[in-house]
Amino acid sequence: MKGIVLLLLCSALVASAVNLPGVPVDFEVDDKVLSAIADDVADRLAKEYLNYMKTGVETPAFKKLTAQLANSHSQKDIFTRNLPELETRDSFFVCVACRSVMRVFAKTIREEDGELHGEDSAEFMKKFAMDVCKRLNLQTEEVCEGLIDSNLPSVEYIMRNSEIDSQSFCSLFMEFSFCNTGSNQDYNWTLTVDSTGEAITGPKADPPQATDSDIKICHFSDIHHDPLYEPGSLASCAEPMCCQRNQETAQGTSEAAGFWGDYRDCDLPWHSFESALDHAVATEKCDYVYQTGDIVDHMVWATSVEKNTEVLTKVSSRLNEAYPDVPIYPCIGNHEPHPLNLFSPEGVPEEVSTKWLYEHLYNDWSKWLPVETKETILKGGYYTVSPRQGFRIIALNSNDCYTDNFWLYHSGTDKIPQLQWFHDTLLAAEKASEYVHILTHIPSGDGTCWSVWAREFNKCITRFRGTISGIFTGHSHKDELFVYYSEEGHATAVAWNGGAVTTYSDKNPDYRVYDISAKDFGVLDHRTYIFNLTEANLTPDKQPVWFLEYEFAKEFTQDTSPAGIDKLLDEFADNPQLIRKYWRFRVTSADPQINRGCDRDCLAGSLCRASVTINNQRGRCEELRERLFLALDNEETTTPGGDDDDDNDDDGASTLGLLSLGSLLAVALSVRFTF
Repeated sequence: MKGIVLLLLCSALVASAVNLPGVPVDFEVDDKVLSAIADDVADRLAKEYLNYMKTGVETPAFKKLTAQLANSHSQKDIFTRNLPELETRDSFFVCVACRSVMRVFAKTIREEDGELHGEDSAEFMKKFAMDVCKRLNLQTEEVCEGLIDSNLPSVEYIMRNSEIDSQSFCSLFMEFSFCNTGSNQDYNWTLTVDSTGEAITGPKADPPQATDSDIKICHFSDIHHDPLYEPGSLASCAEPMCCQRNQETAQGTSEAAGFWGDYRDCDLPWHSFESALDHAVATEKCDYVYQTGDIVDHMVWATSVEKNTEVLTKVSSRLNEAYPDVPIYPCIGNHEPHPLNLFSPEGVPEEVSTKWLYEHLYNDWSKWLPVETKETILKGGYYTVSPRQGFRIIALNSNDCYTDNFWLYHSGTDKIPQLQWFHDTLLAAEKASEYVHILTHIPSGDGTCWSVWAREFNKCITRFRGTISGIFTGHSHKDELFVYYSEEGHATAVAWNGGAVTTYSDKNPDYRVYDISAKDFGVLDHRTYIFNLTEANLTPDKQPVWFLEYEFAKEFTQDTSPAGIDKLLDEFADNPQLIRKYWRFRVTSADPQINRGCDRDCLAGSLCRASVTINNQRGRCEELRERLFLALDNEETTTPGGDDDDDNDDDGASTLGLLSLGSLLAVALSVRFTF
């Protein structure tokens, strides 16, 4: 009987989906159903919570609804994965929780009779947030309290000084999913781009030119040093990050953290970072060093100004010690601030401002950067510098696009100034006949990068394609590349992602070295060095055996121009063995990844990620995916592959058939019949 009711309800929702209020007409039918049901459950939850806050009475419906939601999601994934990577059941839960909590906050903070409207509402606000965390089984009490204590002042300020509604907030927060139904015009601005450049008639096809005086650049990204890492401690825990405690029960078991690091949810011990630097210095003589952000660990519930600044200074001092005579050019990652991910605009009160971080970073970076970079670093954590004649580096704070940065919801337009400065700096470089390298932590096509920001950023890349000779990124912890395209579909630039020194997210530690043309400063080739973590942990008393995992030109192509890399993507699509090799290097040949394998969806995800730099513009991705699936179908035998969930995020917004929709949402739908 319940199955019949479920199908009838699904049919009714499908029939009316085109006219659902607030749901874009271009949503897939299944996405409309998911969004409508999530909104219904969120509205019921918000009303029940408001009633509970006013009366202190837990109705039977409230108890049942919250109990069902508490059992409907995984506990760890919603904290350790980026939102686009979540399984649909977790996405549904996060969407419901986001919409309901934001509705409660907006009503109780902004309305005069609201429980949180008064100035002394912090205690009440924390009590509510802790209740949500416990009642919905979000995480351990320690994690919940740490995150709430650190984020509460900023969230309260943003809610009091912003008009953003729950639909718009959650649409941006979960932009690439069914939860995106908002249409706030303040969040759809355009950048003023110089129109005097040459019209684009084809891809950028001139390969970088080798010379006798070519330079080398070492690239370290996502170090994520954990000062509390304890070899032998528990590597599998309930919290988002482990390998710090319970050594007395874990040591000597398979749950014990390795000496040199651990594939599980653990960050980097100091001696492994030193090992990476020692090997790099002994192996390659680099002219410059790029460090593309995320020095602080993933213990997101226990950050502090003191802890973060100590780690930032310790790492920068060690880099300087390793490369005393080599210029080092860093950029800022999303893990650097306290609270995590939060980068405030100018003009906000000091107690919620990120100014302290910019001041600290300038003090750390000033040993490498000229004094003229101080103004923009203190303004927003970005800068430009010219290391030699004809060559310029622009380091951005791409957290302006990060949808986990709650300050994005304070205003949609306060992210324009840095992008306008970026455009103007590129224009000046073009007029000065300079070639430019761009350093940025979050790649513009990442699932957590706001599409409007990415769209306008990409306009700058297209306009100044002749000036830009390299883009260098981090954040994903994957050794990968991204091709930028013009609106006409022509390849205009390539971004190179340096992977990560940390082991967090099932990887071997790695670093990169680029060969750079001294004539046009394009990337001629690159090499990735790793060590196998499994083998290294077998001999904790010996240094890890670092080795050259691969050389790009030998394994793939010598034509590293945008046109050449775009052609390589075609070869990936037509040759499954080649894309399998790319995937293996992409995940740094890490044992857990190799053991799981990579099925057809995983391979398509890797290919799509390389061809998407604006996440809601996926035409090239779809074309390549279709060709890859045809090639896989034509293989005499299909290589068996596991379910590589880590790469499923690359496929974008979730789409489900009605059968899987019914099974996933049976619990959520059933609450409709309990009121």
